[in-house]
Amino acid sequence: MPSAYTSIEKPAMHNDKLDLRNISLVCVETRYPELASFAIERCLAGADFKECLLFTSRLHDLPPHIRQVLIAPIESVEAYSAFMVHELGAHFSGTHVLIMQWDSFVVDVRQWQNAFLDCDYIGAPWSHRPVAVGNGGFSLRSRRLYEVLPQLAITQVHPEDYAICELHGDRLREDFGVRFADADLASSFAFECVEPTGPTFGFHGFFNFGRVLDDVALRDYLLMCDDALMHASAVRRLVKQLYGSGRYRMAAHVLRRRLNGGAAMFADACLLALRAGWHALTRGRSRAPALPA
Repeated sequence: MPSAYTSIEKPAMHNDKLDLRNISLVCVETRYPELASFAIERCLAGADFKECLLFTSRLHDLPPHIRQVLIAPIESVEAYSAFMVHELGAHFSGTHVLIMQWDSFVVDVRQWQNAFLDCDYIGAPWSHRPVAVGNGGFSLRSRRLYEVLPQLAITQVHPEDYAICELHGDRLREDFGVRFADADLASSFAFECVEPTGPTFGFHGFFNFGRVLDDVALRDYLLMCDDALMHASAVRRLVKQLYGSGRYRMAAHVLRRRLNGGAAMFADACLLALRAGWHALTRGRSRAPALPA
């Protein structure tokens, strides 16, 4: 379907930033406000948005350009999905909404394409689902999509990206003309579980932080992470990504934070340290540093 946006060859700029002033930037996070603020500032560093909304259960000491919207605590992933499907549409004013989470943000504004705005939904491609698009943790969705969703009376809302794209995707396309991005366009928009083949506009996933942050930035970020977060399975994947790319010292730094997670996690951290050391030796790199006692 033709769009006014497709006639724009280059992204517009405003105050030396990418001009996205028709798009609302939204993060729903009631657990980790500091991490959400970090991710939001990463998005705002290179782009101007119509508004920046952080949905949270209590007010925090954050910069005034982040508008905090009070909601009930989101205490489960199911509750998050319900909010995203049934309630979010009433709160943003842009023609589109860029949804991000504490573990997702814009990484390269030069990769923006105005063709993204021709879609009602675009997110990182999936490799494990029957439909290719896509992940909701960093996704661009249209106002039109949120006007249509109430007409579906969705009851199974979790995971919300699965509910929208796969469970109700055919009906959204056939009955309402909702446009989902194809895999090629989505691959240039963001990455998550599918390894990127080139630069993207954004990404999702704590396990991908080694791809987007250097050692200094990642160390600073980890200072904001509590033990519960550092004991999550995503961190194990982060460690493997780090040593797989030759960042052995950074992998060891992350592993130290998992040594206090109980006997099983301690043993797993030691196993990963051994694997990192073997990787270093077999790849001809310098010896990986040993974990401290």
